[in-house]
Amino acid sequence: MRKVRFLWPLVTLFISATGCSAGFERGPAVPKEGEVRRAALARVTVDNRTAHRLSIAFEAMSEPGREVVVGGVAGGDTVRVAPVLAGEPIVLVARTEEGSEYRLPARTLEVDAEWLWMIPEDAPFIASSPTRGTSHE
Repeated sequence: MRKVRFLWPLVTLFISATGCSAGFERGPAVPKEGEVRRAALARVTVDNRTAHRLSIAFEAMSEPGREVVVGGVAGGDTVRVAPVLAGEPIVLVARTEEGSEYRLPARTLEVDAEWLWMIPEDAPFIASSPTRGTSHE
């Protein structure tokens, strides 16, 4: 009879332990190395030789009209802005506080590249299109 008395507490402990573990949630699954998609980025340093304070943005050709602002640079200053997309065509845009733009033709920067964008003193800024949207992401 003694053996049965000790058996019930063990059975009860086992049932409660398995019941608790069944309700236990694990954290998010960690993807395997081959499943991880790393961001393809490049670094841009802007050498602003104009007298204008400029906002710097890029537009991915895969999403026309959607710009991402990556930084700003004062007139006569050089600044390394936030990373931009690499491995796909983008258009770099420098915009004055009044809204005029200096746009480069589309180009594809290599992944992890370091690129210097020298904006000349006489850069041809033109009025931007009022339909063009911007994103500050």
